Amino acid sequence: MKYWTRFCALAVAASMLLPQSALAWGAKGHTMINLLAAQSLPADMPAFIRTDAASKEIGALGPEEDRLKGAGESWDSDNDSGHYLDIGDDGTIDGVRLSALPPNMSAYAVALEAAHTTPWHVGYLPYSIMDGFEQLREDFAYWRIDQYGSLHASDPALRARFAADAALRETLTIRDLGVWGHFVGDACQPLHVTVHFNGWGNYPNPHGYTQQHIHGLFESEFVDRYIDASMVLALVPSASTLEQPAALLSQNEIASMTSTYLAGSAAAVEPLYQIQQRNGFETGSREAIDFTAHQLARGVTELRDLSDLAWKDSLYADVGYPSEKVQDIVTGRVPLSASLLGTV
Repeated sequence: MKYWTRFCALAVAASMLLPQSALAWGAKGHTMINLLAAQSLPADMPAFIRTDAASKEIGALGPEEDRLKGAGESWDSDNDSGHYLDIGDDGTIDGVRLSALPPNMSAYAVALEAAHTTPWHVGYLPYSIMDGFEQLREDFAYWRIDQYGSLHASDPALRARFAADAALRETLTIRDLGVWGHFVGDACQPLHVTVHFNGWGNYPNPHGYTQQHIHGLFESEFVDRYIDASMVLALVPSASTLEQPAALLSQNEIASMTSTYLAGSAAAVEPLYQIQQRNGFETGSREAIDFTAHQLARGVTELRDLSDLAWKDSLYADVGYPSEKVQDIVTGRVPLSASLLGTV
């Protein structure tokens, strides 16, 4: 069985610090996902990312990408579509199959041209997740060689440079994980992965699902009133020991993991509308609470496990200029030099 297939199976098995927001899960939901994921990172990950201070910072960064909305016309136009994906009732994004996502944004844009649309119209959430995973993996890659160089470089000045870079990299890694967690969180909110994102809309509707704007009610008002962290944590499976990949994960493997996670959220869209028909979100029914806590727990599990995978996969990444493989550096096959830092 391929490594990514096993990982996907684990993922499928599967406030606080800031005031409520009207966007995405709301500040409470996003903070909860990030904080619980950070607090449950496995012990084989670096200690700096598992401290209480790091967990709180990662949690506080959960709503950051929504707080930045309104920064300006260019920023909003470029970034807002990274929070959602308009999956249709046929399981495609205007003909692009979720189960066969193109490996990168450029290829995705080309695939959408056949439907005369763009990623900025139908959303590009999968690529927000993939980009963030790869960025975190590279953060960990540099931290690995920083740690090695700070201990093993023969020149004291070079050891000091590696040590200083390690301190900077820890700050950057915590921030990058926290910001990226927002998009992993968006992807477990069913209304972020459907054309029925705020009422059923102008689509076949044989079951008479509501046309009312329910997005904000579900993700903010309901979560703020009825959901707490203990409910969510109770649904998060214990961290499984992920296998060390044999080589750097391919782009297609990363895309496949992402599409599997999104498919789980898309499968929850119609159940959400069925609960709404029974007034579950207005009344705080047990069914509505259990459903919502389960979706949030999926986000916690995915963020925790993807972070662990990024750490493990970083052993095979390239760093520096010209680039060298981390594994070759930390096993002494490549001599230590300042060029490995990727700076002048």
